[in-house]
Amino acid sequence: MTTEHYNLQSARAGTIGEANGRASIFLGAVSAALIALGFYGHAERGAGTTIFQMVVLSSLAFLGLVTFVRCLEISIDDWHFCLRITQLRAIYTELVPELAEALRAVAGSEQAVVMLTPRLRPFQRMLSVAGSIGVITSVIIGADAGVLVYGVGAPLAAALPSGAAIGLIMVWASVRFQSARWKGATATGAAPPE
Repeated sequence: MTTEHYNLQSARAGTIGEANGRASIFLGAVSAALIALGFYGHAERGAGTTIFQMVVLSSLAFLGLVTFVRCLEISIDDWHFCLRITQLRAIYTELVPELAEALRAVAGSEQAVVMLTPRLRPFQRMLSVAGSIGVITSVIIGADAGVLVYGVGAPLAAALPSGAAIGLIMVWASVRFQSARWKGATATGAAPPE
């Protein structure tokens, strides 16, 4: 049992490392792209400028989407590992009842990890790595849509609201997708983290 516990803890460490690595690569790419767009930002409005901006933003959007999906999968895997560790702790307390108090103190309340008040709890998932990547990717997709609208000749007054609307729709879609994946992952009957 202790070997299994160790293996699960190692797997959890691996998931955390992978999520951090993927998020770092994505945020590094966003930073580099913003610098490139900033240097190119003084160019005249034209097909070349629009194409450059769309290539940069579309590439970032793709990288953001795959990072979001993978970080969400990693988060669900990590949660499953945590559940299995909790089950092992229960077995420890059955085998050695004297450990019950010590293990209960280590586990603590799940509410201790909830950072937002009940009224703001729907936004809790946005604070995860996957949720943050989802929001940033949604902003990038909205910016990409705004550039496209502006590039085809629409005035800036039409391009900005179009991009903002697409970005908000993508935030909503990412939250819905994340919720659906968590609901699907909880077939075991345990409640997912907030």
